[in-house]
Amino acid sequence: MARFRFALQRVLDRRLDEEEVKRRALALIERKRRELEDALRARQGEISAGRNAWRAELVGSIDPASLRHHAAAGVGLFRKAQRTVLEIASLDKGIAKARAEAVEAARARRTLEILRERRLAAFNELESRREQTALDEIAANGARTAARHADAGSLA
Repeated sequence: MARFRFALQRVLDRRLDEEEVKRRALALIERKRRELEDALRARQGEISAGRNAWRAELVGSIDPASLRHHAAAGVGLFRKAQRTVLEIASLDKGIAKARAEAVEAARARRTLEILRERRLAAFNELESRREQTALDEIAANGARTAARHADAGSLA
């Protein structure tokens, strides 16, 4: 029996590789985004803790230098948080682009897989017809041989 060989298998393999590269790139960007979100949550916690410390300083005697220090630290943390938010926003565009590229790579691969499946089905159908033709020929030859033997037996 003949073996099926897809003529475009190398192209399909290449598209599989490209899809994997695109998926990894997307995963890398999404991981970076998660790290930035975690950093933002940590900064928000630091800001909250700083505010609580600042409020605690307002009880009893007030030290202006300490209040200035807490205010400056709070402003610095707020700026870092704003930078993190901007980084996340810039990554969102990259994620959208990487996701679109990954979807396109998957679509290109799937197109070739569908073509391969159709060609395999056609190949299997052709092989089935060939086998049936061979079986029909064997049966016909057997019937002819049996008929000859029957004719030879009736003549004797």
